[in-house]
Amino acid sequence: MPSQARAQTITGAVTSGATQQAVPFVNIGLPRRGLGTVSDEQGRYQMAYNPAYATDTVRISSLGFRTQLLPFAALLAAPAVRLVPEQVALSEVSVTAAGAYRRQHTLGLDKPNSHLKLYMMSNELGTEIGTLVHLARRPTLVQSLHVAVVKNEAGPLTFRLNLYRLDAKGAPTAEKLLAHDVFVTAPSAAGVLSVDLGPNRVVLDEDFLLALEWVKAPEGAPAADYTKRISFGGALKAGGMQLYMRPTSQAAWIKPKFTSNVPMLGLRPALALYATVKD
Repeated sequence: MPSQARAQTITGAVTSGATQQAVPFVNIGLPRRGLGTVSDEQGRYQMAYNPAYATDTVRISSLGFRTQLLPFAALLAAPAVRLVPEQVALSEVSVTAAGAYRRQHTLGLDKPNSHLKLYMMSNELGTEIGTLVHLARRPTLVQSLHVAVVKNEAGPLTFRLNLYRLDAKGAPTAEKLLAHDVFVTAPSAAGVLSVDLGPNRVVLDEDFLLALEWVKAPEGAPAADYTKRISFGGALKAGGMQLYMRPTSQAAWIKPKFTSNVPMLGLRPALALYATVKD
């Protein structure tokens, strides 16, 4: 923010226009400013802002609901948001027979190096870290998603695993490929966190960004620098595993820059966020 002294806070709640029930973990943010947040399990949210941003566009999105784009001034005037339900349309694929998928393997980094750790970009809800996943064959049946946690001194943190569509240039967009939210909670210990997608039958015929989004801190936990208290596995790889990050909900994706006091020799850090698939 240009001036913390001018910062104010907006507080509101998000509900479904069809059921009037709270909508949890909704993404709310000003993409142009890199400012945003995620609603809690009761649909409540709060976000610090600068009054000078009133003419900006705020983006409000949640799977299963129509994305809203409106002047931030409108949200300031009416912070109670009602979302309109909408079916998630996924791309059609030609192969659907279960027996067609025979070869099981992993896509992404599944063997991290114990000496390389990667951290969240910020302490803002909605911050994400992700890696491009390239399909070896198409179509591909996604069976499970995994992330290697090297250290967690922050207590149980809840994350959302997202699959994002890529644009014509291979960069991630805001469009999600899953039909519903997938969550995982990191306990206060190291290890691999896994989510089974088998019953959902997720079949893809395009490369995507697999991202880990922070959506919830421990109940009643005091403010802390979570970027230093939880870390994820990584390794140095020669291309092909491009990392992307964003500081908070609805912010633009960026490619992080890395520096080293030794020659990298064409190697780049890769994140141990991977998928088990059949093709």
